[in-house]
Amino acid sequence: MKNRRINRLSMSALVVLMSSLFGVAQAQDILVDSSILDQAMDVLGEKYSESAEVQVEITRLANEASSTFEEFKRANDNLESLLVLNAGYRRQIAAQEEQIATLDESIASVEQVTREIPLLMEKMLAALEQFISLDYPFRMDERMARLQFARDAIDNPDVSIAEKFRQVLVMYQTEAAFGRTNETYPDTIEIGGTERDVNVVRIGRVSLMYQTTDRLVTGAWDNSTRQWVELPASEYRQEAQQANRVVSNLDAPSILFLPVMAPEAQ
Repeated sequence: MKNRRINRLSMSALVVLMSSLFGVAQAQDILVDSSILDQAMDVLGEKYSESAEVQVEITRLANEASSTFEEFKRANDNLESLLVLNAGYRRQIAAQEEQIATLDESIASVEQVTREIPLLMEKMLAALEQFISLDYPFRMDERMARLQFARDAIDNPDVSIAEKFRQVLVMYQTEAAFGRTNETYPDTIEIGGTERDVNVVRIGRVSLMYQTTDRLVTGAWDNSTRQWVELPASEYRQEAQQANRVVSNLDAPSILFLPVMAPEAQ
């Protein structure tokens, strides 16, 4: 309405202007159809209002499109993350399926292994017992006690197969370690039909010597005859004493001259 009032005022001013230029009669002729101009101005006003409303709608739709695009980007990023995660899960599942197949094969052979292990352990202990009986006779009571402990574990139904086998392996490891160690310890052995208190010196499985506590008699084990033999005191008494001190860490390591039984050709 304001626009129309402005337009009408403008028209009145236009009439006055035209009257002054062309005269009243001519001005009236020109402005006879001023209502048409009013209608045209009204139409233009309506079109302007419609254009403003359309612009508002366009702005709203543009904002909605921008928001929808941002949501699409977030959804697409989430989809890519899920695809990467799914690929990782597929690789893990494939690896687990391979492990399951391997475990199935192992489980299938458990029954057979369970049947064979007891017989294997018996053979191992029998071989170890024979080895000890043919070995140098050092710490025999302890070694035979360990052997009996392993046998008792095998015969005990409350002990698992794994623990039984572990006991047998411990026996083998202990016996193998004797070949790499040295020691000295007191013992009582039979010399010439008489029990004597002695100090025994063991150098791996190379030499096993004894010397009586009064240091008058020195001897060594002869594994070929399976008996103790007396050694010349003039040659080995000092050597046995030095070996005892070196093994006991009382003296620094040095070269020792010990009785070693040479192997014989079979």
